[in-house]
Amino acid sequence: MKKKNLITAALPYVNNIPHLGNLVQILSADAFARYSRLMNIDTLYVCGTDEYGTATETKALIEKTTPEELCNRYYEIHKSIYEWFNIKFDIFGRTTNKHHKETVQDLFLKLEKNGYITDKESEQFFLPTRSNVFSRQICNRRMPKL
Repeated sequence: MKKKNLITAALPYVNNIPHLGNLVQILSADAFARYSRLMNIDTLYVCGTDEYGTATETKALIEKTTPEELCNRYYEIHKSIYEWFNIKFDIFGRTTNKHHKETVQDLFLKLEKNGYITDKESEQFFLPTRSNVFSRQICNRRMPKL
């Protein structure tokens, strides 16, 4: 049986232009993917942008736009920078695309069915003017003016 490698790097948030921290891990994973292919190992290098989370919500508030519009703009910026560095992803996706959502939901349902998901109540900070829940970490900082 031929050896196979699935390679990925942490998904960068799309709340900013890619920085050295993003590039170091993505370039490292790209180098390993290239090496694996040279060694004739079946290789799939997967990455994409993480478009959920407080950082994205907060950046959208600051830029006075919707999270979706923000993600669309920064996804293209990320993609073009990685192309400029000649990074060769087999798949460069988005956490908001339909296939990703369906895959994650399917995995969640399988985990729930097999007893790996439990219910737990917790307090959350809520911003009524935006109908959003924010993490304690963000709420302890100064929120952007709306």
